[in-house]
Amino acid sequence: MPMERRGRQRLTRDLSTQAGPRAEQPETPPKFDFKLELQTNSWLRIGLSAKDLEKKFSNLFCHFTVANLREAFHALDKNKAVGMDGKTKSDYTRELDANLQELVIRLHKGTYRPLPKRKVLIPKANGKMRPIAISAFEDKLVEWVTAKLLSSIYEPMFIRNSFGFRPKKSAQDALKATYLTLKDNKRPHVVEIDLRCFFDTVPHRRLMKLLRLRITDRRFRGLIARFLQSEILEQTGELSSSDKGTAQGSIISPVLANVYLHYCLDEWFLKNYASKGAVIVRYADDAVFLFESKDVAIAFKATLKSRLEHYGLSLNEDKSGMIQFRKNQGNVFHFLGFTFFWGKDRGSTTKRLRVKTEKVRLYNKIGEYTSWIKEVRSKLTLNQIWVTTAAKLRGHYNYYGVHTNRPKLAHFYHAVVGSLFKWLNRRSQRKSFTWERFSRRLRYNPLPLPPAVAALKHLIDRRIYAY
Repeated sequence: MPMERRGRQRLTRDLSTQAGPRAEQPETPPKFDFKLELQTNSWLRIGLSAKDLEKKFSNLFCHFTVANLREAFHALDKNKAVGMDGKTKSDYTRELDANLQELVIRLHKGTYRPLPKRKVLIPKANGKMRPIAISAFEDKLVEWVTAKLLSSIYEPMFIRNSFGFRPKKSAQDALKATYLTLKDNKRPHVVEIDLRCFFDTVPHRRLMKLLRLRITDRRFRGLIARFLQSEILEQTGELSSSDKGTAQGSIISPVLANVYLHYCLDEWFLKNYASKGAVIVRYADDAVFLFESKDVAIAFKATLKSRLEHYGLSLNEDKSGMIQFRKNQGNVFHFLGFTFFWGKDRGSTTKRLRVKTEKVRLYNKIGEYTSWIKEVRSKLTLNQIWVTTAAKLRGHYNYYGVHTNRPKLAHFYHAVVGSLFKWLNRRSQRKSFTWERFSRRLRYNPLPLPPAVAALKHLIDRRIYAY
């Protein structure tokens, strides 16, 4: 049709060749002014200085400005739980400029003190409860700027195979590094560790001593110390404090944890074992160490315990150990919710390295969905349940969706669909669905299926590689 042709021509026409005063000209992108950016961007200036690994930082407190705190304000999620002051992001917005200016004044006068954190318990995959400390909103702003400063200082120091809570790094990257290191069967001796209650046991004195190696600004270190020592409002209503631990849920906690483990584990391992062909892959407090030599692996395991004790840490013996991970030995190990094993492709006699969802994690995820659908089946509409179920499936595929794991993704999908059908039929004494009607709804309102193997993440992406 003529109108369709005119529209198509207009979309593809080069606007720069149009004649006449009314012709639209393409916008020229603004020229990047590096000097201006350097003057206004605190993180860029610190990051450039931090590339000199011998540099010490003596004037960090000047970066607590209204502009940086406003950046923190816009970065924070408005849907996060509130602290003990009960203030939300919307509440703080009402007089944002005045609130930020007043906060900067208190920070620089030294009268700012963080409020106690509110403690909540959330279930872990193993059935236990994880304590989470929720800061007041204003404290979150200061924590965000503090964490940004720490990250800018220490990022150049962190080793390549440290993946937890770092910019542009993820658990999938740690998975790839482990896979690429093991797939040629050249490092078959695997030491896996899990630190017992790591975030609750980091000694404050030792952590502050390590921070002094790089940061000489006393006011900035004092602010970090106040966050570490801030009281916790227990669920019983009592206030508690401790000289150990970096509270989970705190914005600065992941950065401080990485700093502590960098000195405690990463640097020490590279200095003593990397030259012997060994590789570390660490995600926060979960780590695997891969060795060419069995003797070196045994020596490392014997030394590791005393090294951790020196830093006030201990191993969770139930989740730590050493295995021989050769092709024909049938051993497996678990890392970040995945099981590593040697398996055969269908119709093949050659074993290849494969990963799949760890069995315990898979059944816990299925159990979590079942508990959720039992709770909400009579509270939410069918459309709300359907949309949320689809989101839960996509989230599962996003984390566990690697190219060797499609059978376990399919397992999760069918378990979720079966649980959904079962509990929708128990919303009242009458059945809501027959299987034929439920299948028809699935056909016309499909839930996300596991992606095809070709669409899943491939662990042989060479952009992530080990030492």
